Amino acid sequence: MFDQLFYKTVLSYKAQAKKQKHKKLMSLATNYITVLQLSILLVVSIVLIKATNSTFLLYSSIYEQVFYIILAGIVLYLFNALYYNGKRMLQIKNRAIKENTKGTEVWKLWSIPIVIIALGFILLKAA
Repeated sequence: MFDQLFYKTVLSYKAQAKKQKHKKLMSLATNYITVLQLSILLVVSIVLIKATNSTFLLYSSIYEQVFYIILAGIVLYLFNALYYNGKRMLQIKNRAIKENTKGTEVWKLWSIPIVIIALGFILLKAA
């Protein structure tokens, strides 16, 4: 799933009026996948914390929670930068060419993590 979204992101940014270099495209796609995975991680962690009645969400330890989110973001970004590089990118590209994958509008792609984060805040306020 993330492989398809990664290549759709590359195609979407490539199809824009302002042409960008390959290195910039890869960086934008890596940032997108990292934000998407971080938003999914946020929702899953909120659900688990609410289900276990944990005290992790106390407002007195907000700095600790921000630190964990930043640390998870850095780890995910490094993982994605290494994972979607070189040979793996060629495999994704070849599979997408066989399936005739087309790009999507950029605002539609970025609306996915925004909706997921909004869902996380709704779950945080509920119960």
